[in-house]
Amino acid sequence: MISLRKGLGALCAVMFLILTAGCTVPSAVSSASYLENSRTNDVSLAAVPDGTYSGDYTFVLPPGSYAMYRHFVVAVTVTGAAYSAITISEPAALAGSADFLGLIDRIKSNNSLLVDGVSGATFSSRSMLKAVEKAVTR
Repeated sequence: MISLRKGLGALCAVMFLILTAGCTVPSAVSSASYLENSRTNDVSLAAVPDGTYSGDYTFVLPPGSYAMYRHFVVAVTVTGAAYSAITISEPAALAGSADFLGLIDRIKSNNSLLVDGVSGATFSSRSMLKAVEKAVTR
């Protein structure tokens, strides 16, 4: 009976390690830091020369939060003081996402980063918006 318990205990320990391998604990910050990190600033493109710019951003999460995609890498093309193209290189899984293509369309049609994000993907939307912001302000 004791060896059965030891065997089950070892099996449970191995299963726990397998299930948690690769898992990370989300970064937690204070409420003040979270608010500063989550604010997207609109950028006047009047002073941004025509061209293609790259930007990346990793969103810092508030305590107790989780986001599937927090890191974004984007390429932003500015033509005539307007967003003419935005492409997502990372995460590759969202590059062709209809929801994120819709977000890109809203940015381009409003020529602004102050647009509604993707419903149910708040942190991922904010990460993408901040990546675009960083691309055109470098």
